[in-house]
Amino acid sequence: MNPLPRLSESQIERIRQVKHVFEKVERLTGVPWQAVAAVWYRESFSVTPPKTPGGPFQFDPVLQPETICNLLKFFTRLSSAEIEQYASKGINDFETGALCAACWLRLKTKPVITPEASDEVIKDALYGYNGRAYGGADKSPYVMNGFDQTHRDMVLRGTIPDGRGGRKWVEIVDKRPGAFTVYKQLKSLIL
Repeated sequence: MNPLPRLSESQIERIRQVKHVFEKVERLTGVPWQAVAAVWYRESFSVTPPKTPGGPFQFDPVLQPETICNLLKFFTRLSSAEIEQYASKGINDFETGALCAACWLRLKTKPVITPEASDEVIKDALYGYNGRAYGGADKSPYVMNGFDQTHRDMVLRGTIPDGRGGRKWVEIVDKRPGAFTVYKQLKSLIL
């Protein structure tokens, strides 16, 4: 049997290089940096990077400056001037995208998400980030793929942007670790 999917050394190094951004996001939002890094992994570490708008955290639909402002006003400790600066950079800016991803995680779970949050709260936030398909976080490949033998080779089903303004149907076996799987791996590493 094939081993469960895990982060490679090069993927860990890629995360390590921008960890300072994730730690800043944690300070500003209260969302564990590992959860934001896990979303980035799921959204941007594809073999072939997606050629769709939405920035490194693949917001679909693309967040407009007004939405960025509203998220940052509600979920961060930033001044109005700082919020405007992030909004003017847009969602394709890595730090802006990371801040918005953390805000989106907070928006998508009722319990407060903090570095001390339970695994269930983290799973619920990641599940909400991806749209709550599959009937629960434990059934979602986005969240749980590769976590254990029960959650290996889960099948992704649904539509994704086609890169031409439309959407296309996909139904494929997911070979990447899910966001919660990545989160737990990052929690256990010293980076």
